[in-house]
Amino acid sequence: NDKFYLLSDGYQDQFGGPKNKKFLKKKLRELILKISSLPMQQQRTKLEEEFANWKKTDDQTDDVLIIGVLI
Repeated sequence: NDKFYLLSDGYQDQFGGPKNKKFLKKKLRELILKISSLPMQQQRTKLEEEFANWKKTDDQTDDVLIIGVLI
């Protein structure tokens, strides 16, 4: 059950969090690794929830695209 992910830089470049900083690539990689064992629909939900919690009331700064594929 291999999985791969294609993504834009929009998620990692989103400002938010307690210090209004970018989410960053490292944090996104850690999040994907943490949720990768979940079914794809649950991964989607977790990614959406984390994004919303990160940006809170800040405007979305860029388009966000994440595609997960289960082979």
